[in-house]
Amino acid sequence: MPCRVSYDMKGIEDIIENLSTLGVDVDKSAAKAVAAGGDEILDGMLINVPVGDPAQDPHPGQLKRTLERTEPKMDGNFTFVEVGISRRASADVARYGNAQEYGYRHHPPQSYIRRGFDEKKAAARKALRDSLVKDGMI
Repeated sequence: MPCRVSYDMKGIEDIIENLSTLGVDVDKSAAKAVAAGGDEILDGMLINVPVGDPAQDPHPGQLKRTLERTEPKMDGNFTFVEVGISRRASADVARYGNAQEYGYRHHPPQSYIRRGFDEKKAAARKALRDSLVKDGMI
């Protein structure tokens, strides 16, 4: 899927692995923590996504309305969410989102995914950690 990022718990695998060996079920807490981090990343994207002028754009805000965070998913011990353009978005919206993010021939990039991620990754890590602390995982 174009124009999506995956947010995971890399960097705290050792803590999670140690808790797992102690018999603590961390899946629910890990999912909640990754979702909290993903919400921060989504906020960054929503702040930065370009919204067309209603006077010139027949669908102002359509790209913004398609941005979402998925529910947490697991692949083995790997817990993650995807944040970006919905998989249900039309192909036209996906192409438009790519054009905005990366630019095209006569249009410079207006990064909202990379910029949103970069601006909010510290807040996302904090939200992830705070969620794990709240659940007593760390």
